[in-house]
Amino acid sequence: MNIKLLKGINYLSIAITVALTIFFLINLLGNASYRNDERFLRMIPYFIIQPLLLIFSLIISIKTHQQKGVMLFALFLSLISMDYVMQYLRMINPDWMPSILIVISYALTGTVYIKSLQSFPRQITKQDSQSIFPKNKIIPGYLNWSIKGYTWIVFPVIIAVVAFLDVNNSLIDTFVLLTGLLSLYVNYKKSSPSERNKILWLFWGLITYTFLFILHLIFQYITKENPFILRLIFSSIINIVLVFSLLMSLFFSDAFDTGVLIRRTLVDGFLFILIVLIYNTIEHYFLHWLSHELELSDVLLSSLLSGAFVLAFSPLHHKLMDFLKKIMKQNIVEHAENEV
Repeated sequence: MNIKLLKGINYLSIAITVALTIFFLINLLGNASYRNDERFLRMIPYFIIQPLLLIFSLIISIKTHQQKGVMLFALFLSLISMDYVMQYLRMINPDWMPSILIVISYALTGTVYIKSLQSFPRQITKQDSQSIFPKNKIIPGYLNWSIKGYTWIVFPVIIAVVAFLDVNNSLIDTFVLLTGLLSLYVNYKKSSPSERNKILWLFWGLITYTFLFILHLIFQYITKENPFILRLIFSSIINIVLVFSLLMSLFFSDAFDTGVLIRRTLVDGFLFILIVLIYNTIEHYFLHWLSHELELSDVLLSSLLSGAFVLAFSPLHHKLMDFLKKIMKQNIVEHAENEV
């Protein structure tokens, strides 16, 4: 597809989104019942990120010249911003935004997301996916199928049909996110050091976004307590991650040593906190269940039981910590070798 045509489509998408946003704000601010609606309170993180995505899309469009994948990603940002506004308008009045328009826009956005990461910074090939996953036949086979030209039609049809069948949208989102992430991973591994530094922030940002999105789904199925607060917290964190990674990728990709900052600080630190959190959560719920089963109400006995549990599982805890330290040391060694 011609870059100039892609730019024109993206500028049109931005213009339509701006017009829809103005129309939505006029209706939202003009009616007090909408402002106090809990549904719109849940959307506060999206109200903040939506104009930022438009700005990022415009900046990328202006800066991009011959990079198809980058231009497609700019189009994805404007389309997802449009999706948000269309959802807002449908919440106000379903007649303004028929469900078929929502589904079509949703299907196109998911497809453009996948295709943009297949071409960012260059189009991945059959040989690329096979060299990255030499011992696996399923993933390269799926990726090789997904890069074919006719999937521009197949992906929107699949997403739209599943959406019309009223399947959980979160499952569709997970499918789209993982497909795009696999493509970006192949591109990341096959790119040159200079290209890799440009996509590193976006790569880790999308990994974190996908992980948090799946974690949010798990929490939704596990617990029914405070769904409003839970959704608001996860939505805020997920959107902060997306905006931060885009901001760093656009403006500061060459200003920091990205590998050290992300891998040795954010990734290693996050893994450390996650393992400690999982260990402490398992300990808490296991002791609570055991006390309930044994009908222990005495504080002293409960404390002794807690101490016994910590002593029994402390070797496992130490092994996990040693594993993390080895990973951190390995990252430092790899970084030093790359510098040499």
